[in-house]
Amino acid sequence: MGGLISRNRQESPPEGPGCQVLFINGLPYRHTAAKFWPTLIDEVNEGFRTCTLVELAAACSGPLKRHHLYPELVFQRDLEDLLNKNIEEELQNTLAALDVTGPPPAVRIRLLEDESEILSDILPLDCVDAEIFTYLIAWPLEWCEIPPAKWNNEFLSGEFLAEDRKRGCVYPFSFSLVNRHLSEGLFERVLSVTPAIDTMPNA
Repeated sequence: MGGLISRNRQESPPEGPGCQVLFINGLPYRHTAAKFWPTLIDEVNEGFRTCTLVELAAACSGPLKRHHLYPELVFQRDLEDLLNKNIEEELQNTLAALDVTGPPPAVRIRLLEDESEILSDILPLDCVDAEIFTYLIAWPLEWCEIPPAKWNNEFLSGEFLAEDRKRGCVYPFSFSLVNRHLSEGLFERVLSVTPAIDTMPNA
């Protein structure tokens, strides 16, 4: 998953293996979100050492719900629904919808040094788009033990400690999330993260 930012600068991603297992409250996580957030913070620290805040924003469809923690279940349900429908007809409907709406929007990224902007770009669409971003947002909310009933509040914030024990890294993850309702079923979500990394004791 490397190269989230460096690919935008036409450079090679940081060398070496990224996070494979992230421990939070003593529990191991190996899914995409557990790898995405350390990768992003690693790349910021590798290429933008003066960055004090990372801001990600996208226009996302639908409210945040707890099922966004488990995209594989959503995909399985959609697949089962598809098997009960006319495949050719559904394909034509999907292509027609894409002609009207286009693919999912990109995720915008801004890097700030205090109040000064040092980078403004979009993340590669083959890594993350607005639809995937929704799933990536859900896990920090879960790790902070924010009740799902509050996930669509206009403003949320939280923090938790994440450990990459194999690489000896600690991520004191601090974030804020702004949910802005744009129109029926469409929300702009802006997630801001402090890109901090510490070294584990005796690492």
